Amino acid sequence: MIDKLKTLARMQKFDDEIGRCRELQRILPQQLHTLIQDVETATAKVNEANNVKTSILARQNELENDIRHNNELALKYGNQLADIKTNKEYKALNSEIANLKQKNGDIESMLLELMETETEIKKQLTIYQKDLDAANKRKSDKEDDLRQQIAELDGKIENLRNQRNELAHALPVALVKQYGHLIKSKNNQAVAYNSNGACGGCGFIIRPQIRIELELKKKIHSCESCGRLLMNKFTEEELTETTE
Repeated sequence: MIDKLKTLARMQKFDDEIGRCRELQRILPQQLHTLIQDVETATAKVNEANNVKTSILARQNELENDIRHNNELALKYGNQLADIKTNKEYKALNSEIANLKQKNGDIESMLLELMETETEIKKQLTIYQKDLDAANKRKSDKEDDLRQQIAELDGKIENLRNQRNELAHALPVALVKQYGHLIKSKNNQAVAYNSNGACGGCGFIIRPQIRIELELKKKIHSCESCGRLLMNKFTEEELTETTE
């Protein structure tokens, strides 16, 4: 009987590893998606900041052209002052020149604000670029390894399943069916171990008589609450011993 108990414990070890592999099948693609998403997000921020910077520079160029145009008009009007014949025309032209200077003053204020905004955008762009470089490095460092792990998981699970099934040949068919049902219905845990007098699967307190029988290892017990196959835990050395 002890050999059957050990076989069940070994099978559970394989299923534990299968469970870890299945969890990796869930986690690793998420990690890969996060790496890719981080690069895409950082790239979008860099592109957006660059677009804002380009818009600011374009607006600055427009305003500088407006200043040059106004200066040219003011110079033109200033040259015309010497040819003015009436006081009314002289005042009107001077007023236009003053208006152009006022416009340039307003434009220069706008340019100063744009320059301040440009400075802030450049600072943000520096930060965003650093974030993008870091995201690209993380992706470069981990992507290939993650993809390889993901690709290998199906084969690893199949190999573990084959090794577990090979062990099952040594057990009665009814016990194997019971084990398989528990694996499916009890969150991949068919075997539960005595944990300080309680079922390691559900926490149900084991009756004293059952505890004694678990120590003797002469019978296969099921937890009276959750139905898992119940036994005392074997050491690694005991599980690696060759059965006779």
